[in-house]
Amino acid sequence: MRLTLHTDYSIRALLYLAHNPGKRVAIQEIADTHRISQHHLVKVIHRLSTSQIVLARRGRNGGIELAREPRQIIIGDIVRLMEADLAAIVACIPDTGQQCILADACRLRGLFSRSMNAFMGVLDRLTLHDILHDDKKN
Repeated sequence: MRLTLHTDYSIRALLYLAHNPGKRVAIQEIADTHRISQHHLVKVIHRLSTSQIVLARRGRNGGIELAREPRQIIIGDIVRLMEADLAAIVACIPDTGQQCILADACRLRGLFSRSMNAFMGVLDRLTLHDILHDDKKN
């Protein structure tokens, strides 16, 4: 399973904002700090903003900041928001239009599905605060 760069960038941006509470931060500042593409980060911030996870303001006094407390931002929700199609992550033959010849006898698809549910279950129990402050000691 592989998550997209947009998911990675969104979590990096949220962590940066959580480390700077009450401060409006420029997207360029986050991009420079993490050495990531500002162009891609703008897309990520736009999605986080339209989902009301971050507040984005343009202009001279603009910047971005968290719209909620880190304890209220669930990592599983962020992954679901940023990943276009989580089902494709566990698809046996993604986007080929072909049927697998083992489909009737294979149990892998169900196993992959249960694995994805377990993975998302772990992320649904984590908040931004949890990964910002390692209070739980995995």
